[in-house]
Order: sequence, then structure tokens, then C-alpha cells
Amino acid sequence: MIAVDPISDINPFRQDECGSLQAGIISVSAYPWAEGRVGKCYINVKEMIRRHGGGLCYGWALTDFGPIRRSSRHDPPPLYRRWINHVVWQDHDGRLWEVTPIAVIDDHSQSTFTSTDFLPDSQATFDIVSDEEWLTRPSRYVALRPEGVSVARLLTHAQHATGDIRNSYLQQALEALRPAGFQPREWKGEFIGERTGSLWLIAD
Repeated sequence: MIAVDPISDINPFRQDECGSLQAGIISVSAYPWAEGRVGKCYINVKEMIRRHGGGLCYGWALTDFGPIRRSSRHDPPPLYRRWINHVVWQDHDGRLWEVTPIAVIDDHSQSTFTSTDFLPDSQATFDIVSDEEWLTRPSRYVALRPEGVSVARLLTHAQHATGDIRNSYLQQALEALRPAGFQPREWKGEFIGERTGSLWLIAD
């Protein structure tokens, strides 16, 4: 078991800020276009700027609610939500548009445009390596209710860790679902070399 240190140096979102953070979330409408590329938000936005002007708006796209349920039960309610570093297009009038499609679940050869829950954050910029490569900031996990605070904290630690240390944080996060009324089953993750990609907790 690995002791968990405070995460103020890892996650800039304090758990007591959840209410105010939720108030800052906006729904960014989709702007479908034929050349939009899945997973290439920076390229897509830069092309929109080249064609139509405007600018970039960095921030966080709010994605999965967690934990993922193996059944169709609706109780207890979700504990946390995953936030992904993202950029959207800001047009000349200051309106924000989602110009990046997402892959269709179960058929990644297909894509679709959809609106995005988004929290603008001027500090959440990418590290640009080249026109085709950039590094995003690690995902954040933000509690939706008090019972999710410890789970979100452990997942955030796991996002920044590697190897056995990361796996230990994930196992602790899985077990931390029990007090909130979930039956933990397993954790899953996507890993790109030493970088930790998406993480999921599965429960009944």
C-alpha cells in the first residue's frame, strides 16, 4: 500500500472548488466539417483559424462519469468525472466551437461531431513539439460529491505515476468505491510508453 500525499502540486482544482468549477462549465456546440480529424484538436483548430480567423481557447473537456457500471443501475450516482486537456476554436465574435470529431464507440473507423462540456482555462496550454505533435497536460479527476473525493485523488495520482506505483494507486482507487456503495470489479488503462493515457474503474 502506498501512502497518498496531498495533491495540491498535481491537481490545481481543490475538491472544495467543485461547485464553482461546475458553474464555469459551458456547452460548446459542434461545428461539423469534412476534414476534421479524430484526436487532433490542435490541428483542427489551427486549420479553422487559417480558414476563418479567430483563435484558440484552451481548457478541459469533461468526459467520462465514473465509475463505469457493468449493469444499467442508476444508483448510487456517479462519484467523479474525467477532465481531458483540450482546445476548441474561438471565432471572430468570441463564440466557441467544437471542431474535433470523436470516434464512434465500437466502430473507430467512423466518427461523429457532438457538443462538448468544456471549462476554459488559459493556463491549460499544450507543449507544442511540431505541427503534428504536441503534449497535453495529464487528465484530471474531479469529485462530483463528497464520497468521490478520495477516489478522484487516487486516480489523479495514478495519472501521474508509472509501473507498480501507478497500479497500486489504481487498486486503491478501486477499493475506495466500496464505502460509496459500489461493488468494485476491475480497473483498465491505456498506456503510451511511459505516459498514462485514459484510466477507468469498473464496478457494479
